[in-house]
Amino acid sequence: MQRPLLILLLISLAFSSYGQKNKEVPTIQVVGSSKISVKPDIGILVISIKSHDMNFSEAIVGLNKKTVDVSNQIAAIGFKADEIKTTDFQVNEHTVYRRGESVDSGYVATQNVKVEFLNNKETITKILNTFSKSQTDFTLNFNFKLSDELREKVQDQLVQFAIKSSNEKAKLIAESSGVRLGKIKEINYGNNYYAGMREVEDKAEYEVAAAGAPSEAMIGFTPNDLMFSDNVLIIWKIK
Repeated sequence: MQRPLLILLLISLAFSSYGQKNKEVPTIQVVGSSKISVKPDIGILVISIKSHDMNFSEAIVGLNKKTVDVSNQIAAIGFKADEIKTTDFQVNEHTVYRRGESVDSGYVATQNVKVEFLNNKETITKILNTFSKSQTDFTLNFNFKLSDELREKVQDQLVQFAIKSSNEKAKLIAESSGVRLGKIKEINYGNNYYAGMREVEDKAEYEVAAAGAPSEAMIGFTPNDLMFSDNVLIIWKIK
């Protein structure tokens, strides 16, 4: 009789242990959110130029001439030659429609001249004043972004604020529900659902001039701040 009793005792202990391990612990999941408005510290000047000619080679020659003119004007502001970049070079056939028929109209060569600078009103004003006197046709755009150093600082602040937000919400929910918060069970961040810092709106971008000089109204303009957000999910055990 002792052997069957021993087997029953072991089975009973096994089920008891299994039940304890699989006993559901009540939890509360709270998403903490944060949002920060930041003045961008890096400006990006992008000047788009194009040249149209019936001859392929001449279209490129014309584009190169305009590129040199624009680059010299940027250098005159105080930028070094290695800071001035050219991007997005293209040559495309140009077709126009006359009386319902497509007519070959030569080639259009396009390219961007780009330079980054520390964002301040003085530099922007210098750029606009310089190109207000330009004889070259262009489209001038300003984009603005955060430097790597500032972006890292902003991301740290967003995480801290999101965690604080989650803590405050969890305490409020627990108090309102008549329960107590226990230990943190899990923190989720940087996955598919909580992917980290996001820009709420597109990068600040301003088209200042199109095929001509910037208007006086744009001289010394101030770009909008950039808005960033972040989320952190924290799961608490509750008592």
